Amino acid sequence: MVFERVRSVESAAIAGVVYAMLAVVALGLLTQFPELRQSDAEISAWFDDGANRATLLLGLNLAAISSIAFLWFVAVIRRRLGDREDRFFSTVFLGSAIVYVGAWLSSAAILAAGAVAYQLFDAAAIGRDTATLAGGFAGALLLVAGPRVQAVFVFTTSTLILRSGVLPRWLAFFGYIMGVLMFTFPLVTQPLGIGFPFWVLVVSITILLTKAADRV
Repeated sequence: MVFERVRSVESAAIAGVVYAMLAVVALGLLTQFPELRQSDAEISAWFDDGANRATLLLGLNLAAISSIAFLWFVAVIRRRLGDREDRFFSTVFLGSAIVYVGAWLSSAAILAAGAVAYQLFDAAAIGRDTATLAGGFAGALLLVAGPRVQAVFVFTTSTLILRSGVLPRWLAFFGYIMGVLMFTFPLVTQPLGIGFPFWVLVVSITILLTKAADRV
């Protein structure tokens, strides 16, 4: 039983680290989007380049894998909370996690849609108008709606940590600070995209270090 609990905790930490690393890499690849100041011909030529398409497709695949790792992280955290889980906050915790994953996958799919179209359809053509709409839609999800949902997840997770005592109290207060920043930071700010993966990474490392200290 103790071994299963230790393995569960380590699984949460590893899943969180995997999510954080893959999400940041995926975000970096997906933002290798063509400059929208270019003409229709130049944007079309950008998508004609197989290397550019491969970059976006790799970003989409990594985003999908990171989402699985994140859901695993959420599931194992809930398992660790066990009977100490507050029903109200746990509902918001789980709901915001699912909404975030939906927004993250949707934005990744939108950014990579042009590359997917070129791979699937011989007559595909992406112009400036289409690329602008795709980039704007994905940006609205990633940099406007997404951070607010992430902030709700961080707030509820921090509250659950504070109430249950399963992790250090400082981590909960750190989460509140991060949540406020994500919720109130100016809209459409690109560095905002890495704030949430950074927080998950800190939580995951704390879980590993806390468990290591418990063994000493």
